[in-house]
Amino acid sequence: MYAIYGPYVLLAAIAVALLFAVNRDLISTIQFRIMMIGAAVLALAWTVFLGAVWQEYG
Repeated sequence: MYAIYGPYVLLAAIAVALLFAVNRDLISTIQFRIMMIGAAVLALAWTVFLGAVWQEYG
């Protein structure tokens, strides 16, 4: 059950880090951009995967 929420918790944590980075002017770093894009892609891929499994077994 917790596996469903994992990527979204990661995305929320990165979003909080984004707010911190904007306040500290760290948003221009490439590492932070890669982290944000990676978390968003992971959450999207997980949503697609769960949607496919849900339709097949639901």
